[in-house]
Amino acid sequence: MKKILYLLLITISCTQWFDIEHDSEIRSYYISYPEELGSSSSTPLIINMHGFGGNPSSQRYYSEMDQYALNQGIAVVYPKGEADNSSYPSWNVGTFWDQNNLDDVGFISSMIDKINQDFDIDLDRVYACGMSNGGYMAYELACELQNKIAAFGSVTGNFMLNSNQTCEFTREIPIIHFHGTSDGVVNYYPPSFDGALTVSESINFWSQYNRFNQQSMEELNNNVEIYKYYSDDSITEFVHYKVYGGGHDWFTNNWGFHTSEELINFFLNYRLSDFLNEYILGDVNQDDAVNILDIVLLAQIILEDSYSEQGDINEDQVISILDIIALINLILLDN
Repeated sequence: MKKILYLLLITISCTQWFDIEHDSEIRSYYISYPEELGSSSSTPLIINMHGFGGNPSSQRYYSEMDQYALNQGIAVVYPKGEADNSSYPSWNVGTFWDQNNLDDVGFISSMIDKINQDFDIDLDRVYACGMSNGGYMAYELACELQNKIAAFGSVTGNFMLNSNQTCEFTREIPIIHFHGTSDGVVNYYPPSFDGALTVSESINFWSQYNRFNQQSMEELNNNVEIYKYYSDDSITEFVHYKVYGGGHDWFTNNWGFHTSEELINFFLNYRLSDFLNEYILGDVNQDDAVNILDIVLLAQIILEDSYSEQGDINEDQVISILDIIALINLILLDN
């Protein structure tokens, strides 16, 4: 009965296939959207990516995201991975098994632009998630398309960090990750079967990158623990749903939560503008000028052995005399 009601819901919703050309390839995506989409630019967009061998229609049905998104005025787009060097559609995330050399990051970027052109979405609230290989792709976008996407979610997909990526690493990255401990496809515990970071390694990587210094754990039920990694001076979190006995699955209400509902709740905490506020390099005191006052404040930060993102002039994640030298050079070059 639940599936029948869901089919009825998606039948009466507004849906449409689109094709675009990117990098001399015809790429496709399927979008579900609330009726009012296009009447204003207040509609968020969630990119929901299928797994290896999947397709947009199967991911739409499998994730049941439409029933949680549309009634909140959220559009969901289901892009289609391609079968580049195999017969199975996939996303190019740099693994040995995806057999895909296409520019999928560029495709997603172009797709966002085209959807905004057609529907006038809220570019401040664009999010990305995916299942399995699609979860790997969500991590890939966190690495390479963080200038367009506010927050990211992975369901049973790990973070492949290798030479194929050009990681921007210019802002804090909110991530939510769902994984079952009995996943027989993308294993939860080490060792990694494909060289990707395991769940614990991903948590450590992004916790260090985001400079988290706090963590908490909530026991949702006997099978599910929710871990949160954060710092007191930031809105950014890494949230991990650890599902004991869970397999390679998009977890639904029989586990005490629905993955799509939790993804949406997490995503709506963030806007791209939370992270991309422009600042002047060297403007340590943020008074819209770079001068001796910034040198004085930077010296004080060093003496206090503290950290300031604005004071990390050479972007080595350490505040030191090298930053003062770099700041002096900036001032001299400007005069």
